[in-house]
Amino acid sequence: MIECIAVTHEDMVSTVTYTNPPFNLLDIEIMDALVAAHQEADAHPDTRVIVTRSGLDGMFCNGLNPMTVLEADLDGRSAIFAGVGRMIHGLYSLRKPHIAVLNGPAMAGGAVFAITADFRYLDQDRGALCFAEAKVGVPVPEELAAIIAGVCSPAMLREVVMLGKNLKPEQALAAGLVDGIAPADGLEELVSTQVARLSRLSCDVVKACKASIRAPIWRRTESMLSESDAEFTRFLSDEYLGEGLKAFLEGRQPVFTK
Repeated sequence: MIECIAVTHEDMVSTVTYTNPPFNLLDIEIMDALVAAHQEADAHPDTRVIVTRSGLDGMFCNGLNPMTVLEADLDGRSAIFAGVGRMIHGLYSLRKPHIAVLNGPAMAGGAVFAITADFRYLDQDRGALCFAEAKVGVPVPEELAAIIAGVCSPAMLREVVMLGKNLKPEQALAAGLVDGIAPADGLEELVSTQVARLSRLSCDVVKACKASIRAPIWRRTESMLSESDAEFTRFLSDEYLGEGLKAFLEGRQPVFTK
């Protein structure tokens, strides 16, 4: 386990805490370690519920490290997004119920990280949720789109996936992308209530129900374990992703010619 990720076990709850200031950015090593940490929690014999938290005040996860992606060549970028695929598959295939506590923004890869959980609770004052892929020049893969569509209201799906709409907490709740919102000092009550509800049920039954819900998409996410295919890889070039990230870092609108 790498230093910025901690796993603790208390009673029936295993907690995975990610602390990588200032923005909890992701890279290949961290994404793989997050999967390993959650799988450790999933395998713990006493655990009935997994809770994911940020160790930073007011920040859940701001996505991939843009400089790491921008400085990589095409092969390097392909490897990074293969890591995203491993994270999606690894976290989406957890057997036990999984709660994500979004104590601040969950943006781009951070939103991807969050959407793999079964339940999400968002800080109503400091939180935000955005699948920003389209804004930086890469499409949302169909497997990820299917996961989003599984919880997002049909009326909002195009805004979320095609336009990368930045959702305020109330909008994310109305869209079905989070299960509750509360001030920072009220998030714990939401989480504790859901943990109690889940813990009263048969762990085996809950796991079986979760498997029934997720099986069709989970099987599709297995394809994300390999390197990106040629169609997706072309969007990792400087013409698409490179321009999108440069514009983001420079604080301007990207100029896409295609």
